[in-house]
Amino acid sequence: MHMLRAALAAGMLATAPAWADGLAAGTYKIGFITENTGPIAFAGLSYDHGAQLAAAEISASGYMGAGTGLALVEKESASEPARAIQDMHQFIADRTVLATSCCILSGVVKSLTPIVLGAKIPLVVFGATAPGLPHPPLIYSVTILPGPKDTATAQRAADIIKPKTAAWFVAADNDAFKARMAAAQQAVEAMGVKTAGVVSVLSSDTDFTAPATQAMGLSPDMILIYTTQTPAEGIITALRSRGYDHPIVGNDVLSPQSVVQKMGKTVAGVPFPISFSAALAQTPEAKKFVGDYTARFGAAPDIYSAQGYAAVYMIAQAMKSLSGTPTRETLAAALAEVKQIDHNVYGGEIVTDGQAATQGTLIVAWQPDGTLAPWPAP
Repeated sequence: MHMLRAALAAGMLATAPAWADGLAAGTYKIGFITENTGPIAFAGLSYDHGAQLAAAEISASGYMGAGTGLALVEKESASEPARAIQDMHQFIADRTVLATSCCILSGVVKSLTPIVLGAKIPLVVFGATAPGLPHPPLIYSVTILPGPKDTATAQRAADIIKPKTAAWFVAADNDAFKARMAAAQQAVEAMGVKTAGVVSVLSSDTDFTAPATQAMGLSPDMILIYTTQTPAEGIITALRSRGYDHPIVGNDVLSPQSVVQKMGKTVAGVPFPISFSAALAQTPEAKKFVGDYTARFGAAPDIYSAQGYAAVYMIAQAMKSLSGTPTRETLAAALAEVKQIDHNVYGGEIVTDGQAATQGTLIVAWQPDGTLAPWPAP
C-alpha cells in the first residue's frame, strides 16, 4: 500500500504545472455527497450547511485567486452505501468535478475507497470516524477523530471523580464505538479503576429500561457511554429517571444543541469531549464562522458544521496553490502537500498522513439553562 501511494504521488506530482501564474479564473466543482435524509440527517444537514458556507465565502472573497470560485454539486445518499456508490460514479463521469467530499459512516467510506483509488479522483472525508481511512494522495479526512479525545476525557473524569468502579455502555453493533470504549477502558483501568461490567446495546434500540437496570445493579461509581446519539440520550434518561445519581460520562454525540433542547436538565452536568463549540469560540476565524453560519441558517454551528466547512477549505487551499487550469491529478498532488489547514475554526489544524487533527481536548457539559460550559467548572 505504501508503494502504491508513493507511485500515485510521484505520477501526480510529475503532471503538476511548473508555471507560477496563479489559478486560472473560473468556478470549480466539488462533488458533495449529502446525507440530508435518512437516519442521521440531523448531522448530515450540519455538514452540508458548513460546506455551503465555506464554498460561498471562498467564492465571494476570491480566496483561491482573482476570478475564482467553488461550486458544490450535491447528490443525496441518505447514508446508504449503494446510493453513495452511484453518486460517486456520477461524479467520476463528470470530468468538470475535480474533487469529492463525503460520508458520515466509515463503512460507506470503505465501500467508496476502491472506486476512488481506481478513478484517481480526490476525496476529502468530512465525518467518518474510523482511523485509517485516508489514502494519500487521493483520500483525506478532516474528521477530528474522537478516540483520543474519548480516552483523555475518561482519564480526566477518573482523576476528578476518583471512582473505585465503573460500568460501560457500548453499541455492540458499531465497531468504531467498541474500539473507542476499549481504549478508554484500558486507560481508566490502568489508573486503578475496576470495571464493574459492560452493558451492550444496539444503535437501533429505543427502550433502555432493562440496560439501565442492569447497569445500576452493578453499583458502579461512574458510568461511561460509547454509543450513537439516540441510545446515549435514552440511556442517560433511563438512568436518571431510575435514580442513578453518580457521575455519567458521555461522548461527542451529545454536542448538538438539539440534544439539550430535547433532554433539558437530564443531560446537564454530563461531561463529553468536543473539538468545536459555538458558545466557546475563541479565535477571530471561529467567531466569524459562528456569526456568518447563524445569520445564514438561523442556528449556531456545531462540530459537524465545522468539519463540513473544513473539508471545503482544505480543497480550496490545495487549489489555491496551483497554477493554470487544475486537473484531478494536479489537485491530488497539491492536497498531499497540505500539512495544516490554514483557515480553520479550531485555533490550529494539522494534517498528518492525510488525517486532520487538533491539539488538546476540550471537555464540556450542558448546563441546566441550556448553555455549554467547560467541565469541570473553572
